[in-house]
Amino acid sequence: MTKMKTSTIPLFPLPLVVFPESKYPLHIFEERYKRMINRCIAGNEGFGIVAQIGTELSKIGSYVKVISILKKYANGESDIVVQGLYRFVIQEYHTHPDGYFEALVDNYNDISDVIIKESLLEDLRKKFQEIINKVNFVLEDSYWKNYSRSLKKSFKIAEKSGLSLEQQQTLLSLRDENKRIHFLIDHLKNLEKQIEKGIALREVIFGDGYINN
Repeated sequence: MTKMKTSTIPLFPLPLVVFPESKYPLHIFEERYKRMINRCIAGNEGFGIVAQIGTELSKIGSYVKVISILKKYANGESDIVVQGLYRFVIQEYHTHPDGYFEALVDNYNDISDVIIKESLLEDLRKKFQEIINKVNFVLEDSYWKNYSRSLKKSFKIAEKSGLSLEQQQTLLSLRDENKRIHFLIDHLKNLEKQIEKGIALREVIFGDGYINN
């Protein structure tokens, strides 16, 4: 699929960040979003997910597409899986006649001339593995296969790093993979200190809901 430049897309505010390449399950129950999702599926189009933090709507979001319909209910509700494709920045938004938001958005890409530091990435991978070992957790093979294929490995690590919604949004907004890696290393070091103090973080770290099948 060709990446959009400036475009108008449906918008779905949620207390959630979907990273590029990540898969996430959603239950659709509000009438306005039933109509929006059905329209997107029928037209083979995507929509934007933006994090709603308190009463604030984030400016940076992810363009996603429905990749699976898990269940459709008699009342029109549905369980779906979406996958993040790429990021956008909102220029302006308004309310569609069906009640959901539409936004004028531009691409939000990484800085193109940044060279990823492989040694830094390896430091992140090692620290991540150390955290996993400390909480006696084994990630499924499919996670590591997706990690190997991922173009932006920081986002894949972020799925299972116990980031708060605000931290997830900060990471999504960084346009330099090296900066994202530094951000995650610092975060994991802080988690490590909390684990050493006996704070139970296993469910926090691995309860983020992202799918890796």
